[in-house]
Amino acid sequence: MKQIFEDFIELIKISCKKDPWAKNAGIKKYCYELKKEADEVIQAIEKEDNENLKEELGDILHDWAHIVQLAEEKKLFKIKDVLDNAIEKINRRNPYLKTDKDLSLKDARKIWLREKEKEKAEKKKSCKFI
Repeated sequence: MKQIFEDFIELIKISCKKDPWAKNAGIKKYCYELKKEADEVIQAIEKEDNENLKEELGDILHDWAHIVQLAEEKKLFKIKDVLDNAIEKINRRNPYLKTDKDLSLKDARKIWLREKEKEKAEKKKSCKFI
């Protein structure tokens, strides 16, 4: 799996350098494409069309990876930063995932909401002007 992901990201890097559409699209255009693909994912789910769902999820991954690669080229952040943040957030909001505890949906939601509120409070504190 790891090698497939690395090969995919390498292909995206090449695309950003060589594909005329990708070179000219920019982050904003890919964001609009990502939104359009998300709508197509929803339609595939509603139609219970798993083949189309698989294709549309690939399109989302394609657009997401282009956004991240373009951001990396602009030195905004790296793909590793995005993945590290996602892993850290999942671990923080779902601390029970790596335990033997079985939680109810209600308890899991309570933990998730509590952690999200903590995040909001921390962001507010760090955004205050001196």
